[in-house]
Amino acid sequence: MDLTIVHRARCLATAIGLSLTAGAAAADMPVTYKEGSRALFQLNAPDYWSVRSGGPRQISPPGENDPRMVNRIIGFQPTAGGHSWVGFISPPNVETLTQAQAYLRDIGKFLVKGAKVQSARDLRLNGLQAQSFAGQGRRDGRSVNFTAVAIDLPNGRVAIAVVILEPGVDAAVLEATNQLISSVRAVR
Repeated sequence: MDLTIVHRARCLATAIGLSLTAGAAAADMPVTYKEGSRALFQLNAPDYWSVRSGGPRQISPPGENDPRMVNRIIGFQPTAGGHSWVGFISPPNVETLTQAQAYLRDIGKFLVKGAKVQSARDLRLNGLQAQSFAGQGRRDGRSVNFTAVAIDLPNGRVAIAVVILEPGVDAAVLEATNQLISSVRAVR
């Protein structure tokens, strides 16, 4: 494993842990995650990042015939310097952080092969209880690091953020990723 990616992933996990209680950073584009007409949470997209969203659909892990329904996903990627992806989802039947852990175990194979969680911690994000899980695995044949953050929203919902970091990720991308995650706020 490239020591640079391990170091940067540890920096990301540490920075997320340190910045989640610091409040949202200024960013230019507010994004709202909605289910139908109901807004669940908002966040701020970093400057010079692409935002893509998709509604519910069935997908299978690469090379497998095991389709699963995946709810609306909002994905973020830097427009330059890449090497990272951040996705947000709020599955309708996931109401607690314990259920979010089970959901992450279930969808993990869609995101990272051979995922090994190396750290887990409880934290608070803008007044909301949250849990963070960080580790390593493989994606498209390359070593990657990942962080998943489950955020307990009001009214029996959970927001889940997943960060995938490839080798060569830039420090500015890590900073923007931290700002993106720490900007999540529940819509009450």
